Amino acid sequence: MIIFMEDLLFIIYGNHPKSKKLYIEASKVINFIKEKNEVKRDDLASFLNLDLNSQGGKKHFYNLISPMFGKMLVSEHRGKQVYYHLSYDLFRVYIDGIRRKAKYYLQKNPEPDNDEQV
Repeated sequence: MIIFMEDLLFIIYGNHPKSKKLYIEASKVINFIKEKNEVKRDDLASFLNLDLNSQGGKKHFYNLISPMFGKMLVSEHRGKQVYYHLSYDLFRVYIDGIRRKAKYYLQKNPEPDNDEQV
C-alpha cells in the first residue's frame, strides 16, 4: 500500500524536491478523504491545521490540493460549502489519456484501440 501511494503521489506531484515535501501531507489528505468519502473544505483545512483566512494557510492548502484536481479529486459546491471527494473514474480517465499519448509517441505505427476507432 505504501509503495502504491508513493507511485500515486509521483503521478500527481512529480519528483521535484519542493513537490516531494508535499507527499506526507498529501497522503494524509487522500487517506482522510477516502475514510470520510467526502469532506468539506473547511474540515479538510482544520485537519491540516491550516487557516484559510490567512494568505499563507490558503496558499499552502491550494498548493497541496490543486494538483489533485483533474486527476483524482472532485470538488462540488453546495450553497457556500465546497465538498471534496476522490474519484477512481476520473483517475482512470487521466491514466488512459497518458497511456494513449505514450502509445502514440513510443510506438512506430500504433494500432488504434477499440475505443479509439471511429
